[in-house]
Amino acid sequence: MANMLDYLDWRGDIPFSVSPFNEVDNLIFSQLSFIDLEGILPARVSSGSMPLHEAAERYFMAHPDDNESMGLIVPAAIRTLIQRLATCERYRNLLLAGYVSIIDESIQKQFAALTIQIDERQLYVAYRGTDDTLVGWKENFNMSFMQAIPAQLDAVAYLNHVAADTTHPHIYVGGHSKGGNLAIYAAIHCESAIKPRIVRVYSNDGPGYHREVIDSQEYRTMADRVVNIVPQTSVIGRLLEHDECYTVVQSSATGLWQHDGFSWEIKGTQFVQAPALTAESERIERSVKKWIADMDEGQRQAFVEAFYRVLTSTNAKTLTDLTRDRNWFWQLMTNSELSESRKTVMAGLSQLTGEAGRLWIDELKTKKAENSEHKQGRESSKKLATKVKKPIVASSGAKSVVKKPSSNPAASPKKTPQQVIKDILETAEKKSKTMPKRQTLNKTAAKSQANSPSKKPNQE
Repeated sequence: MANMLDYLDWRGDIPFSVSPFNEVDNLIFSQLSFIDLEGILPARVSSGSMPLHEAAERYFMAHPDDNESMGLIVPAAIRTLIQRLATCERYRNLLLAGYVSIIDESIQKQFAALTIQIDERQLYVAYRGTDDTLVGWKENFNMSFMQAIPAQLDAVAYLNHVAADTTHPHIYVGGHSKGGNLAIYAAIHCESAIKPRIVRVYSNDGPGYHREVIDSQEYRTMADRVVNIVPQTSVIGRLLEHDECYTVVQSSATGLWQHDGFSWEIKGTQFVQAPALTAESERIERSVKKWIADMDEGQRQAFVEAFYRVLTSTNAKTLTDLTRDRNWFWQLMTNSELSESRKTVMAGLSQLTGEAGRLWIDELKTKKAENSEHKQGRESSKKLATKVKKPIVASSGAKSVVKKPSSNPAASPKKTPQQVIKDILETAEKKSKTMPKRQTLNKTAAKSQANSPSKKPNQE
């Protein structure tokens, strides 16, 4: 099925004056905010703008490597997207302005935004979602216990700034993933004089908020302009509390990978809608909500802080950094300084997986009961419709063989999630007893190699 790139083949030569801005354009613009335009565009909108095709040309001059990674979770297809947009009549002359990107580990903030001027009357404010940085993910988790994260406050300030520096009467606000969360938060908390100019607010599979935000008067006055778009098996877009008004779209991917906007199926100028969320999405949502509800604010904060401390103890800054060292997991599990943090994390994960497992088992029991009732109903109907016949006994002397259930004591049931996590901890403890010797040998070997005059740098 077609996706965003196919949409460019269909609509790329049709200007906005002929075919107005639509929900697919919204997703495309939200993806543009992931492009690193640092040094190419100024931070203030009033400081100047640049046509998209020129910004794309300068971006590829600064990032010429086609194999350059945008991170573990950011789709590499975004580079292809901006390259294609630069050649399409519909997009190439759109004006880009106000590029801001901030990473601040001291206050755990990851924020980026971009303004796309469609014409003299319309503009789109795009907020970047979570990138590859660990601090960005930490800020996401902070939503579970903080009333407002730093990126949300920056999102409000950015929208106020864009509105003050422009005269466009029609403003669209949107983003993908966390960017969608920032878009809604900015729209409901921006200055009151700006709100009449806001036409639509798009959250493309973005996480929700605390219930107080959803029930607030500020949200209710903006609710009819909020568009929540989620894939069938949405996970990120169903986290925390959210408005129950949303559009479900079909995705060519499976499971969590449906979060990738390039997997969303498109027909014409719209997404291909699905009838409902999958049972898997509903189950994950219920288990995470139950998990969060069972912890108070202090417990949620303790879990998040411990999790972040465990990950950053490797000196990794991004998810990609973590994947470069295959032994990072065992290093974490055997680090004595992280003992208490590790216990907090494992206890929290055990509780989460246990809750998810219980929900799954309950659903299986319900489904089995429904199937049993359905089967009994069919059998009753058969008895009423047909006569009972005597069983036919075979004339041969062959005996029928009935296979008995296996009594093999080795055939044990599958382990529960809690047992699996317990096994991991026990294995880690056993491994930690031998780890110091191996580390000492490795350090000694490394030192002798470093002092060896015959060692060449390129053999490192």
